[in-house]
Amino acid sequence: MVSARSEEILRLLSVKTPMTIEELAFRLSVSEVTVRRDLAELEEEGLVIRQRGRVALPGLGIEPMFVQRQKKNADLKKRIARYAAGQIADGEVVALDVGTTCAELARELLKRRNITVFTASFQVASILSRSSLSVYLIGGFLRKSEMSMVGPIATETINKFNFDRFCLGLSGISKQEGPTDYNLEDVEVKKAFIRRSKKVVALVDKTKFGQSGLVKVCGLEEIHEIVTNRETAEEYPLEDLDYAGKITLV
Repeated sequence: MVSARSEEILRLLSVKTPMTIEELAFRLSVSEVTVRRDLAELEEEGLVIRQRGRVALPGLGIEPMFVQRQKKNADLKKRIARYAAGQIADGEVVALDVGTTCAELARELLKRRNITVFTASFQVASILSRSSLSVYLIGGFLRKSEMSMVGPIATETINKFNFDRFCLGLSGISKQEGPTDYNLEDVEVKKAFIRRSKKVVALVDKTKFGQSGLVKVCGLEEIHEIVTNRETAEEYPLEDLDYAGKITLV
C-alpha cells in the first residue's frame, strides 16, 4: 500500500523527473534515509526507477535496470519461458535476445541437449555456460547496464549466420507504436537477428501490452508468434493489435 508520503513523492516526480534524493528530502522535509526507504518500497512495486542517486517515473527514455526487471512479474515470465523452451526442437539454431524473460528461457534450456544458441546477452551466456549446449556469445561493445553486446561488430557478426528462430524481448507492444524497446543500440541488434531468422517469436508478458518504449523494433508483421500470459486477454483487447500472426496464451 502506498503511503501519503509516497504519494507525494509520485506527485513531485510527475511535475519534475528525474529528481535527486537530496531534492526529494528537502521538498518533503524529511531525512535522506527516510526518502531512500520510501523509494525502495516504490521501486519494489515498479512505480519508480532509481539510477545513480536520481529517481524517476518510468518513461520512454529511462530503462529499468536488469535486476529491477528480474524481480518484477517473475512468475509471468517463467510461464512464457517454459512454453517457449518446449517449442524449440533438437538440432535447432536459436538466437536469444537480451532481457529477463530470455534469461528465464535460458534457465529452461539448461536441461536440454543438441541445441545451438547465439546471444548478445552476457546473462544468457552465463546461465547457459552450465549447460551441455553449444553457446556463441556475439562480440561487440559492452552496454554495461544491460550486460549486452551492441554496435557494428555485433550486427556484422549476426549478419554472417542463419537462425531457425529468434526469441525476441520487448519493453512494449501496442497498435499505435508496434513492438518497441528502450535502447537504440540494443534495437539494432534485435533487427539484425530478425533479418537472419526463419521464425521470430516475441516473448511478452502481460504488463508490456499497451506500453511504448523509445525505439520501434520492427513491424508487427515481422513477428510470427507472440507468446504472452493468459491474463493478457482479460486485461488488454488483443484484437485491437490488428495482428495477423499467432498469439499463444500461457
